[in-house]
Amino acid sequence: MLLSKDKKILIYLFLLFLLGSINNKHFTVNQIFKLKNLKLDGLNEKEKLSLLVQLEQIKDQNIFFLPKKKLTEILNSNNLVESYLINKNYPSVLSIVVKKTSFLANIKINEKNFLIGSNKKLIQSELILPNLPIILGSPSVKDFFLIKNDILKSTMRIKDIRKLYFFPSKRWDLELKNGDLIKLPIINPLEALNNYFDIRKLSQFSNSKVFDMRIKNQIIINEL
Repeated sequence: MLLSKDKKILIYLFLLFLLGSINNKHFTVNQIFKLKNLKLDGLNEKEKLSLLVQLEQIKDQNIFFLPKKKLTEILNSNNLVESYLINKNYPSVLSIVVKKTSFLANIKINEKNFLIGSNKKLIQSELILPNLPIILGSPSVKDFFLIKNDILKSTMRIKDIRKLYFFPSKRWDLELKNGDLIKLPIINPLEALNNYFDIRKLSQFSNSKVFDMRIKNQIIINEL
């Protein structure tokens, strides 16, 4: 018969009391409930390494009294972690299941490659991922998520975009995989994106490649 977690805890607490009342020089209560093993799932072996090194700080502590604040600080400080689930497997195992962040775009900062995660953090990368759009310019992560949210509200998909150009004025140009270049306005880029799709459907613009929508109520369309 399987015991519920509450019943298991009661049994361990009883064992704690029982052993605490016995004068045993070779076997202590702390040895039973000492955290000995850490199980980490959701990341590959290379990604686990730095996180497991940090988690070593909490090993050998009583599993009932693990420092929750320290544990959450360690997990939240890892830029690959989107969310996590922690389970105590009594008497001595801590199991952590990590949901890895999704990668949204490539960006270069100070000549180093980074990925922007769905957790709004930057993850340094050795390579540029070819399936993700490339961001050119120096936007903040907040700037990127503002345009990303507008893109998701439109009929466009992130995977349709090859490059995003960010300008100091906080304006974006989008280079699509179909070869189109959309010059978005600073204000209300969502409206401009929807207008682009309406125009793109018209047969007279089938050869057009540059859609300049920077000026309100005006669209300049050119062929490359």
